[in-house]
Amino acid sequence: MALSKKELQEKIRDLEETLADVEEEREFMLSKTLIHVPGVAREKYAKEIAQIKEQINLLKKQLEDS
Repeated sequence: MALSKKELQEKIRDLEETLADVEEEREFMLSKTLIHVPGVAREKYAKEIAQIKEQINLLKKQLEDS
């Protein structure tokens, strides 16, 4: 089932907010704390950010095509 333009815009906005939250959390964990963050956690953040950006791009393409 195709989403309406409004639904696509809402999903994009939600994902952009999620992305900002994850990037902020990553920045805090990697640079603002005195706790060592293992490489696995760094990779997890990188993968999560990449997946969110990919979802945003796909939704934006759907929005353009609608």
